[in-house]
Amino acid sequence: MKINKLFALGALALGSAFAAEESSIPSLYDMCRDALDVVKSKMPANAVSAKLSAVEAEGVAADLKAAVEDDPVSAKSIALAASCSLYVQIVRVESETQALRNHMAENWEKRAATARSIEAIQEQINQARSGKVNDLEAEKAKMKDQEARLQAEMQQNQEKFKAEAAAQEAALKAANEREADLQKQQADLQKQLEAEKKALAEERAKAEARQAEAMNKLNELQSKLIQVTKDARGIILSMSDILFDVNKATLKADLKTSLAKVAGILSVYQQFNVSIEGNTDNTGSEEHNMKLSQQRADNVMNFLVEQGIDANRLTAKGLGMSMPIADNSTKEGRQKNRRVDLVIQDKALQQGAEPAAAEPAPAAEPAK
Repeated sequence: MKINKLFALGALALGSAFAAEESSIPSLYDMCRDALDVVKSKMPANAVSAKLSAVEAEGVAADLKAAVEDDPVSAKSIALAASCSLYVQIVRVESETQALRNHMAENWEKRAATARSIEAIQEQINQARSGKVNDLEAEKAKMKDQEARLQAEMQQNQEKFKAEAAAQEAALKAANEREADLQKQQADLQKQLEAEKKALAEERAKAEARQAEAMNKLNELQSKLIQVTKDARGIILSMSDILFDVNKATLKADLKTSLAKVAGILSVYQQFNVSIEGNTDNTGSEEHNMKLSQQRADNVMNFLVEQGIDANRLTAKGLGMSMPIADNSTKEGRQKNRRVDLVIQDKALQQGAEPAAAEPAPAAEPAK
């Protein structure tokens, strides 16, 4: 499957180049569109099979455009791009095949015209032989010479035509074999794509079920200081800064207890990754808030690692005052913004997921 490998390499190169200069690199759809336009422009007027294949190729191109707009280097985009390439080759082969047939028909017409010309000359010869002319012998000799030349020319044309016909038959046979092979590759690729789509749907359904089950368990941690919500990013555990020492990153006992329960749930659901995000209000300098939010996120991550959670499943990032969920001009708003969020999502749901802002947690009552 050289075509699939080429498109896969192309997609990887395309994906790596997006960060540097996204607008200057053609997408898989653009390459498919350009190739399809070229082969369509070269189709003979009577190439019915090629035109039908071109219509099917337009459908694949439309699906590819939608897939590329969703994710330019996804497995679906690569598979559809490979399918488009196969269709382009099928259209090209069918167009070339029809062109060969047209050429053979033209040669047959030339041969028939030559035969008619010979018949006309032979008729003239017969008339000359039967006519009463003074220089009959000279005319006969002239006619014989002309007939000999025509016979030699006809023999030459017949041999040339036979050679061309044999070459065209061989080319037509090869084209038919190529077309059959391309159609088989297309069918195999379609089966592979359907199987991948089915497997992806099944895996996503399992992941959603796992996440829903975990959500039910995590809801048990719901309290005035820990809010459990869900949005497009996954399950969000939002922990109030009251669970930390004032203006410090030290975890209090209540938070450690809750995090130990979270670790127990994560140890059961090995498919979950966790992004730990530290947030502050706008009180104080930006540098201080960024440092404090990073320290709190790191301490939460370190505690989860101590509880046996693989560090490769965890990320910790301090966001400082950059991601408020409430108005910093009020005391209540600042209290909501001082938090550490655990964003929990199944690995199977992370691929291709669009980043989204966390849902605002329900208002927490002040600690008493």
